Amino acid sequence: MKVCFFSDVHGNDLSFQQFTSALKSINDVSEVFFLGDFIGYYYNANDIINHCRLNRFQCILGNHDKNFLDIIDGKVKVEELVEKYGHSYLKAIKTISAENIDFLRQLPEYKIVKLENKRLFLCHGSPEDYLNGRIYPDTDLSGYMDLVQKYDYIVTGHTHHKLAKTLSTLLFLNPGSLGQQRDGLGCSYLILDLAKNSFTFHSVEYDITALEEQIDLYDGGWVRLKEVLRRTS
Repeated sequence: MKVCFFSDVHGNDLSFQQFTSALKSINDVSEVFFLGDFIGYYYNANDIINHCRLNRFQCILGNHDKNFLDIIDGKVKVEELVEKYGHSYLKAIKTISAENIDFLRQLPEYKIVKLENKRLFLCHGSPEDYLNGRIYPDTDLSGYMDLVQKYDYIVTGHTHHKLAKTLSTLLFLNPGSLGQQRDGLGCSYLILDLAKNSFTFHSVEYDITALEEQIDLYDGGWVRLKEVLRRTS
């Protein structure tokens, strides 16, 4: 049984379209899991939410998705988030449908699933901080020893860094970011073969120039939003 994981698409519909096209050619993918952050940085979150909802992808709430809901609920001022992350939040307010807002509201902060007699814990951040925790490739995992007997896999997002690291019999995985790579290794997703206990990272090539044109349009060519797309390390 093969399952697919992706995370942190952040409104990058150009990369997302290439991902969904590539996914059609991978045989025997039984489940697709999204580990959070439809929203933030880039500009077409509504179309991405639509696709995931209509195709019944199993989705988890991300910290930027929670930020958006907090704006809608009057808990956070949109200007604070625009200053940090750009005008994608303003576009999200204008374009994300009521149906998709309802979809975001029902997303869990974590999932525990059992497939092929394997136990998986899934969240956006980390097991101790579901939305904002970070597990990087160089993170000391010794603090997670209590989870070794509970799970076979812990799969997280949030860092935008690909990860495959073992603690005893527990395998930590991160598919990297589908929308805004930060590790110099490109946008990506992960296929996990549970029967073979093997996994592969898959890179996604898309038209970065077209996304830069969107940044020019909505964020005045904000350099930080562009530079990360072409980061090499």
